[in-house]
Amino acid sequence: MKILASDFDETIYFEDDNNKTINNIKSIKKFISHGNVFCIITGRNYTDLKKLLNKYEVPYSYLICEDGAKIFNNMDFCIETTYLEKKDVTKTKEILNELKCDYYLDDGYNKTEYIEDVVKIVVNCKDEDNKKEMVRLLKDKLDIHIYASRTHINIINKYVNKRNALKKLFNLEKLNLNDLYTIGDNDNDYEMLKEFNGVTLKKHNHLLEELNIKEYNTLSSYIEELMKN
Repeated sequence: MKILASDFDETIYFEDDNNKTINNIKSIKKFISHGNVFCIITGRNYTDLKKLLNKYEVPYSYLICEDGAKIFNNMDFCIETTYLEKKDVTKTKEILNELKCDYYLDDGYNKTEYIEDVVKIVVNCKDEDNKKEMVRLLKDKLDIHIYASRTHINIINKYVNKRNALKKLFNLEKLNLNDLYTIGDNDNDYEMLKEFNGVTLKKHNHLLEELNIKEYNTLSSYIEELMKN
């Protein structure tokens, strides 16, 4: 048995390439049908992710959402949640309000106003230069995990990342980390790719160059190779 943890956006799902998405899903189904375990691990929240999983009928054994803050089994039961501390939420809100940022609090499912339920704070920001400057400013003021994705700045508990989430999942479900393989394309995949048999796609964030790992054209081509070995 092999266990594959895959990023979602631009790894499984391509908004501008439906054929690539469908081919990836066919490979995932084949992978699972041969007795393997498939885990989707993403920065998206559960609600956004499920809309696409239902639309494309994507199978999975586990879901890890919000970069690792929410972990679900294949029955969509949440087996682990890591919240942002209330003091961190309060301080972050004060700073973002001072900077007049467009942001929202996320409880893992939807936007929320309750600071005790927050797993992520999302700042809407598409301009690359603005994102870099905002991340720098926030990191100077806050002791939490802050990173930029394609259209947002994401603020989560400092102990949350995809590597740590996989470790938690494998401990909870008594799985063997030696069976784990990982694939992703962006900087929030860095830790898991470095530690757990990581590969990336040809088109990926430049930060992943540091890892010197194997590159594939598509997730489906990687799955085909995994199933041969």
